[in-house]
Amino acid sequence: MSELAERIATRGEFAGACEHYERAVEVLTQVGSAEDVIRRRARQAQLYWLAGDRDASAAALAEAQRLAGQVTWPGALAELAFVRAELARWAGDRAEAYRQVEAGTALLGDEAHWPNIRASIHDLLGYLADDPAGSRAQRVTAYRAAVEAGHPTLIARVLVGVADLALRDGDDLGAARMLGAAGGVRGLPDRSHPDAARIEETARHRLGDGGFAEAEREGAAADWNELAEVTLAG
Repeated sequence: MSELAERIATRGEFAGACEHYERAVEVLTQVGSAEDVIRRRARQAQLYWLAGDRDASAAALAEAQRLAGQVTWPGALAELAFVRAELARWAGDRAEAYRQVEAGTALLGDEAHWPNIRASIHDLLGYLADDPAGSRAQRVTAYRAAVEAGHPTLIARVLVGVADLALRDGDDLGAARMLGAAGGVRGLPDRSHPDAARIEETARHRLGDGGFAEAEREGAAADWNELAEVTLAG
């Protein structure tokens, strides 16, 4: 059910994805896996937010937080903290987002240095950075860690962050190409990534539909590593 939820979410069908997660939670509750329920409720909170249902998002997050008080498993608690950081960022609360990132990192201890986790943390910090130099430094770290980890979905997510950097630099063509590269690595666009939608909307507005589509195709056909290195170099 969880896998189906994520498949549906990537197509932008957030309400349907939340329904699948609800069924997954029912099964996990029956077998007493509180840590896994925390993760599903936290993800539900994000998807409800993307669907525009703030009340349902808050309810799912509150349920995840209630369960978090009953467990000591650091991985689940850290994941909840990072979800809270993302939700705070989407709501424009940078201070709370930073607090949650720090809390999640502390919970993980040495695991925070694992490449896949480093990539995710620094990708998030790249969005939170309010100056170009700080954002670039975070993007470089996230990208290097994602390449080290080698997971295509993680690399694709970090490439969207590199597209965000290109947009900050005023390089609309580069942003569109990086989105194309991310889609090429993943195999299809991820509609559950709100930053990808934001970057696409901005770049498409500036380049026009034809210009954006051409740049996106170029990015999908190019070497994503070379494209990323150019953008990260500035």
